[in-house]
Amino acid sequence: MERNKRISELLKTTIGQRYDAMALKMIKDESEVPKGAVYPMRDYGQHLALCQAFALSRREGKTVYMQKQDHWCWAPLISYGQFKLEKGTPAFNELLPVIGINDPDAAATFIENIPHLPTGVYSGILTSPLATAEFEPDVIVINCRNGELRTIVFGIKTQSGTTMKTEFDAIDSCVWGIIPAITKGEYRVSFPDPGDYKQANTSEDDVILAVPNNKFDELIKGMEWLQMRGMTHSSFQMNMEYDYARPAFYNRMFKAWGLDEGKVWALDAGK
Repeated sequence: MERNKRISELLKTTIGQRYDAMALKMIKDESEVPKGAVYPMRDYGQHLALCQAFALSRREGKTVYMQKQDHWCWAPLISYGQFKLEKGTPAFNELLPVIGINDPDAAATFIENIPHLPTGVYSGILTSPLATAEFEPDVIVINCRNGELRTIVFGIKTQSGTTMKTEFDAIDSCVWGIIPAITKGEYRVSFPDPGDYKQANTSEDDVILAVPNNKFDELIKGMEWLQMRGMTHSSFQMNMEYDYARPAFYNRMFKAWGLDEGKVWALDAGK
């Protein structure tokens, strides 16, 4: 789709992205799955963690379709709606002592509140490189570096007029970093969890941004604004110049405060 390609192109020109962003769609009917998609158990005869499927799409350019029988990690099976995790069930009780929260009551509450999609609605999860995705994604997942994320967040802020809110957890980045983007229509930032690092070979220096479908146009406009202003990631170079050139509004503010004025950015010359 043209919008998928446009976002992919803007990410490459605005932040110089190493890999293409990933398009993710929840599938209700298998007829929605593009021809040529990888079915892990069918095609490889092996299970994948969801983060490994993400890596296949991000790094190897594969379109992957994950059904419940393909999974090798518990969290996506719960959060992406394959199974319901109810208090007192054997699966719930197995998770309770290993979730990483010492207080049993707090651990139970945490498990009950793990973000999740409705159970039994979706047959699987479809992922693909964004530029070649033949479907409209529910969410776009962007792996980038800290400074690159800063640039994207700046672009988004020019359109939203607000700062970005998110939640963090040390594990289950495929859950906390993506599911709320789908269910709440909010941007989400997360860090690769230990499984993503160990099993999917994702760099510890990565930051993950999930962009929900309702924010795609906002993302496009924000990155276009950055390009127009010459404020792409590569335009910011480290230096220790004193009395450096600044946007023209700095001088106007400093003048109002009775402070020194100085050189103006080339882009703002004459303002």
